[in-house]
Amino acid sequence: MYYSAIGMIAIVLHLIMNHDFIKKDKCENAVNKSYRRFVLASLMYFITDALWGILDSLKMPKLLYVDTILYYISMALTIAFLCGYVIRYLHLRSGLGKFIKLFGHIFVALEVVLLIINHFVHIFFWINPDGTYQAYIYRYIALYMQVFLCLLLSIQTGIVMSKTTIGMRKRHFTIFFFCTAMGAAIVLQILYPLLPIYAIGLLIGSGIIHTFVNEGEMEEQFEVLQSIADIHYSMHVIDLAKDTVQELTARQKVKAIVNKTHGALEMMRAVINAVTVEEYLEAVLEFTDLATLAERMRDKKTIAMQFVGKETGWVHAMFVAIETDPYGKPTKVIFTTRIIEEEKKNEEILVQKTILDELTGLYNRRAYEEDILAYSDQTVGDDFVYASIDVNGLKVVNDNIGHAAGDELIKGAADCLKEVFGSYGKVYRTGGDEFVCLFFANTEQLQRIEDDLENATGKWSGELVSSLTLSAGYVTRQECKETILDMAKIADQRMYQAKTAYYAKKGVDRRGQAAANTALCNLYTKILKINITEDTYSIVNMDVSEQTSEKGFSDTISEWLYGFGKSGQVHEEDLGGYLEKTNLAYLRTYFKEGKTSISIQYRRKYIDGFKQVAMDMIPADDYSAENQTLFLYVKNIDM
Repeated sequence: MYYSAIGMIAIVLHLIMNHDFIKKDKCENAVNKSYRRFVLASLMYFITDALWGILDSLKMPKLLYVDTILYYISMALTIAFLCGYVIRYLHLRSGLGKFIKLFGHIFVALEVVLLIINHFVHIFFWINPDGTYQAYIYRYIALYMQVFLCLLLSIQTGIVMSKTTIGMRKRHFTIFFFCTAMGAAIVLQILYPLLPIYAIGLLIGSGIIHTFVNEGEMEEQFEVLQSIADIHYSMHVIDLAKDTVQELTARQKVKAIVNKTHGALEMMRAVINAVTVEEYLEAVLEFTDLATLAERMRDKKTIAMQFVGKETGWVHAMFVAIETDPYGKPTKVIFTTRIIEEEKKNEEILVQKTILDELTGLYNRRAYEEDILAYSDQTVGDDFVYASIDVNGLKVVNDNIGHAAGDELIKGAADCLKEVFGSYGKVYRTGGDEFVCLFFANTEQLQRIEDDLENATGKWSGELVSSLTLSAGYVTRQECKETILDMAKIADQRMYQAKTAYYAKKGVDRRGQAAANTALCNLYTKILKINITEDTYSIVNMDVSEQTSEKGFSDTISEWLYGFGKSGQVHEEDLGGYLEKTNLAYLRTYFKEGKTSISIQYRRKYIDGFKQVAMDMIPADDYSAENQTLFLYVKNIDM
């Protein structure tokens, strides 16, 4: 029975040393999970080893046979999981590391197969009817294979150990020592099969790993945590169950309160009241309420909020769960605060740059599209209004006075729109001379807005341009109950009707322009309006057969032009010149030099061979050095 007694002692000691891993308390990362598998396999081995001595003394051969099978399987799993743990702990991706891991899996599978065969042909072991244990050749082979695995682990750990820092080297030496000692223990077990040498070696080895490796990692993690704490305004460990606080770092004002002999809940309220501006106080007190924190953080790793401090400016506060109960509620958390005043300022500047139009200071198309999506996801009242607005006569100003005058006209329109719509909603510049206003107004207010806009534009006068008129189309939610995009279409139609009426009043026949546009579309096979500043495009006229990936079609004009050439559509002798002149960097410089057009001729592939085509680009009405918009035309020359 002494054999079983040692096994039972091993079980008790193993449970005491590794209870935190057995309960999954430390098993959040892959390394600890692999160590837990090793711990559980070792526990299974200790149990079967202890039972073996009991069943042997009671002369119960059938149960002894079953226990012996489990004994060998648990032994194989222990070695295989040890291999997996060491490989993960050392972060090995070498060929030897992969071989060791694979060999461990093969060893387990092979041992299971041999034990199944052993039931029919005695090749591994046998239990005689009188309870006598007999070992056969494959039992020794299996043990020597384990010695071989331990030797490989020792070699691999030694290689890693020679390349690491002193602190890590100590922990690697612990694993090296365990693997080497375990291999020696298996050899002794082969020589002295009735002694529990394997169990003793495994118990001592797992205890050493737990103490020197895992505990060493905990110390290292605490050092890392302490170094992280140094960059925070404050960092405290709060035990919610005990209502206590442990300070990692804090500024003097916080120290003065936290160091008082109060519970964590009372100290937290005192600190928040002392450092938070009135505007945010109620929300921050609710966020930092330790009485409700555990429930609010159920199954959550972190929660955070930002607020303004009295002396610090913007602060980022966060709770991080470090221990939880079986119900997923934290029992211990880290509370950190970090000053983000500078980050907030930079963030505000960046946001302004990304959502504001550089020329006018209005919201840009990106902001417009984001807001349209937001409005589409919510119910808006009948007083919601969509207005589509366009500047009249911009092309005439650009052609006769210059683009500087055109920019002045656009900025004048923006100023008038901000003045009139600013208190009702938002104004966006969605194109060169195209604006959209999203706002809320009743019938009376809408009439006042229309009158105010007419008065504002009537009074406007610039240095280069003396007058300004706008064409506007308004549609209310009460009129259109469909989507926001449907409202946009109606507003655009009304705006174009207003523009047509304006030109008709001025004596301009826009129907003739429409006919000319149709004739132009028939002349050119492809007409695009492209923006070489933003790398975008819109299709004016083009056959859908051209819009395929085989012909380089893409979401950006630069990728499309490049892909078209590289797809074999351009003759290889013309490809170099084509790629050079369609490069956006080349085009930006070319037109900024004051050039008014560019023509690129090349041979284009058709079904019956290559034929000559010409690609022409000219500045659009809304072209400027900061917003380079062009019309791109392609026409066939040989056809």
